[in-house]
Amino acid sequence: MFIKQHSEIRASKGKGYLLYFPMYHPIGRAFRLLCEETFEQVQEIDIPFRPVDMSLIVIGSCNGLLCLSDSRRFGTAIYLCNPYIRRYRVINHPISGVVRSSDPINDNVTLGFGYYDKTNDYKIIRIEALSDEHDDYLDLSFKYHKTAKHTKVEYRLVVCDSVHWKAYYREANKDVLVILAFHLGNETFQQIRLPNYEVGGEDMMECITLYKGNLSLFLFNHVDHQHPWQEQYCYLWVMKEYGVYGSWTKTLTITVAPGIVRPLGFTRNDEIIFEDYEQDLVMCRFDSSTAKVLKVKATGLLYFGSYMDSLVLLSG
Repeated sequence: MFIKQHSEIRASKGKGYLLYFPMYHPIGRAFRLLCEETFEQVQEIDIPFRPVDMSLIVIGSCNGLLCLSDSRRFGTAIYLCNPYIRRYRVINHPISGVVRSSDPINDNVTLGFGYYDKTNDYKIIRIEALSDEHDDYLDLSFKYHKTAKHTKVEYRLVVCDSVHWKAYYREANKDVLVILAFHLGNETFQQIRLPNYEVGGEDMMECITLYKGNLSLFLFNHVDHQHPWQEQYCYLWVMKEYGVYGSWTKTLTITVAPGIVRPLGFTRNDEIIFEDYEQDLVMCRFDSSTAKVLKVKATGLLYFGSYMDSLVLLSG
């Protein structure tokens, strides 16, 4: 109870950091903590273990706990880590029937990580795209639950006690894009239909995010490599009432500076972090077109997420 209260107090005080983590890094002081207000680097933190593959992917960050996986054994070697107290736990979960490739990330597997306040439980969700298309749910007591069927799942976001991914499934020989949600309490999947966001035939990149506490869809116009220095337009759709399709509302149209390549992440302060052609990171606010170049370089695959120090232990 003390540890839970400590986490709640830390969260209520608003003292948090932006966790910046390149996927490929020298082992050691791998995580950088940036101030959420200024984006200045505050400190670097160690990981208290040595991963087998020398590179890690961050699945999620919650109440000071990090969920990580080896890049070349993605979904099989999972680590739960509290860098503040230097405690960690390894979960080895072999996946049968998955054909491995030389790619650093296995497209057949995705993971999610979240916290359910009502039972004070941290949960890991693993989804596999196999020939028989089955998915597993795994919590810290190692129980399993098979349900949803999807062919490809990517991205993750926790809102309304559910973990969300951008997901594709096959319907009438077409890839249909939806948001896949897993409720951390009743441990069930549901599909959330996306709004009709067609924008004059433009090729859009879709990202799910959180805006003012609501599940949202951020649309980014793919860069025209022949005209990279033109202004680009982004769109934000917000689901005003969670789970209700008719509540999707186009809320903002955002103009971003020329030379922006792709969005990388979103902050709790309604800001977007982009990468530009110079591999600089650029911050842009949702509610304005103001941009700021950050003093951090984009080096390969990155992870951005909120982080705070905590005393959460890892039992078992």
